[in-house]
Amino acid sequence: MKRKPQLHLPRREFLKRGGAGVIGTIIAASTFDIAGAVQRPTAENVMANLHTLKMGDFNPNYATQWAYRLAQALGYMKEVGINDFEVVLSDQYIPGLIGGSLDLSHSDTDVLFGSALKSKLPIKMISVYRDKEWWIMGVRKGIEKPADLKGGKITGGSLNGRNTLIMREVVKKLGLDPDKDVSFVPTHGGSDKRMAALINGQVDGASVFPRHKEPLEKAGGKFIFEKLHDAPQECYVAMGDWLAKNEDTAYAYVHADLKARQWLFDPANKEKAYDIMVKLGYKIPPAFKKLYKVELDQISPDGGFESAAVMDQFVKDVAATGKLPANLDWRKYVDFKYLWAAQESLGLPKRPASL
Repeated sequence: MKRKPQLHLPRREFLKRGGAGVIGTIIAASTFDIAGAVQRPTAENVMANLHTLKMGDFNPNYATQWAYRLAQALGYMKEVGINDFEVVLSDQYIPGLIGGSLDLSHSDTDVLFGSALKSKLPIKMISVYRDKEWWIMGVRKGIEKPADLKGGKITGGSLNGRNTLIMREVVKKLGLDPDKDVSFVPTHGGSDKRMAALINGQVDGASVFPRHKEPLEKAGGKFIFEKLHDAPQECYVAMGDWLAKNEDTAYAYVHADLKARQWLFDPANKEKAYDIMVKLGYKIPPAFKKLYKVELDQISPDGGFESAAVMDQFVKDVAATGKLPANLDWRKYVDFKYLWAAQESLGLPKRPASL
């Protein structure tokens, strides 16, 4: 028996808060119809050749799965012939693609590029999910201005991780020297652990996310730096041979997904967008609902990103952590014909305009 190739990739901590249930299990194995959702056929000439689709994802957080769950719940997937849509939560979403147990996966962009490079297999990005990221430094109680950080401890998690690189850049933007004025210390776990270290006074500054603002302020701390930054950091991927056999399904999926994003970005649909996710089993605390615009600011409304230069910079930033070579030819791992077709059919500008 021919052994299927495997990759051993670093684990990523799951966001349990706001999640959908048990990690590593299959959830919602069939298409949902939410009461009141519009179920009319489209005029677009796109139909999937596969009626069942299996998606791999690394994160149970509602905002991470928002677009495709809405595409499922609003009937947009059924409109293009995808009748059964199954999601498998696992940090082994790339090996699942390679082994054939998954059709598509939601992936970190750096994991996609690194896996394709190491495996020498045609793993392809077909659209982007998050095209921006928040650069945020939270500080503990007692830190009021950048000068108060001198001699202090900053954490971004792993010392060679991207969050630490971002914190170094933030320190520079605050007018301090990251090599002389502060010390960078490692912390284990995800952003919630960094947040706890801030509140407990173990560190003076840390890389955190928008959802941490309210609890941090209640503890006497604050965001000392907060800026949205271009970064096509998450994407949807498929194997090249799978795409060759199932082009119609790829066109159909991207079309349904983008249609759902357009619906989500309409402020008139805000409450229904949350209600649908709650009905699907996602736990969304009231504080999270206040972050509607903050979450959408990070999600690409059209599945693309601003320009090739933006991806060049993203790769350069990741290369600085040692996870990718600086001269990576990322275009080899991108196939946007499905994205551009969906953008055109929905009356959206082509983005990126070219690679």
